[in-house]
Amino acid sequence: MGTGEVLLTGATGLLGRALVRHLAADYSVTAVSKSGAGSVVPCDLSEEGSVAALFGSRKLSLAVHAAAWSDVDGCENDPMLAHRVNALGTRHLALECARRRIPLVYISTDYVFDGRKETPYEEKDRTCPVNVYGMTKLEGEHYARLAPRSVVVRTSWLFGAGPSSGFVNAMLGRLKNEDAVQVLDDQVGAPTYAEDLSGAIRRIAAYLLDRGPAAAMPAGGGLFHVCNAGSATRYEMALRMTEWLGLGRVRVEKAVEKSVPGRVAIRPRRSVMSPAHFENFFKERMRPWEESLKDYLNGMAACAR
Repeated sequence: MGTGEVLLTGATGLLGRALVRHLAADYSVTAVSKSGAGSVVPCDLSEEGSVAALFGSRKLSLAVHAAAWSDVDGCENDPMLAHRVNALGTRHLALECARRRIPLVYISTDYVFDGRKETPYEEKDRTCPVNVYGMTKLEGEHYARLAPRSVVVRTSWLFGAGPSSGFVNAMLGRLKNEDAVQVLDDQVGAPTYAEDLSGAIRRIAAYLLDRGPAAAMPAGGGLFHVCNAGSATRYEMALRMTEWLGLGRVRVEKAVEKSVPGRVAIRPRRSVMSPAHFENFFKERMRPWEESLKDYLNGMAACAR
């Protein structure tokens, strides 16, 4: 096991649960969520005093900030709350990291882009969020820089085992219970398996902890796009799911965003990101999303038996 204690926020979420497993294999992990549960420490990151108390006398070596309010329409309806959680919460965490001179890994999103680029976004591309969620996550990126040797990890279209349904889990239920489903075909992204993303973040954490202050960041700073390779619409994902699950009887039909009731936030039309910079710097390959999704579905099927 490696040395050092890692603070992990958002530990009960989809990504957080996977991160606990990956990080705990090498480090002592202090898992944190807003409400806490069992061994998970409660902390409201939007309250500066709560964050200071969380750090307290703990001898932390690294913080991984995976907590966020990711309800895109919820953020649009309550921008002040979104700012408190996604931006100020990150600021409070980054300032505590700066006081103790420990690095911070901040998990961000493809929604910092406007989706107008036809080729995959690279780290050097200009950000231009089109909704409150993306704006507050971009604010969080700026605040994360207050911590020494900070690393921003942008990811997208997360799926995996967790408490929130997410697209893949929700679609699984629909495909098993409905004869026909309508699925969006006018947004393109890079689907990303939480287990693969967690493995990549574990690699970043090891780099920061094992090398300490000597851990040099690439030119332009510690910013990486980490997602599975390739791209898809959710319609294309649903088609693959019916194929792999043997559910050819289900009719998958194309839909467009404006047909979805209750949506108030604009989504980027094409927010595909390239993981090439991460792959080149860490000499690790992000596998195609199809391979990862198939692995996840096979694992779900094995658990059901």
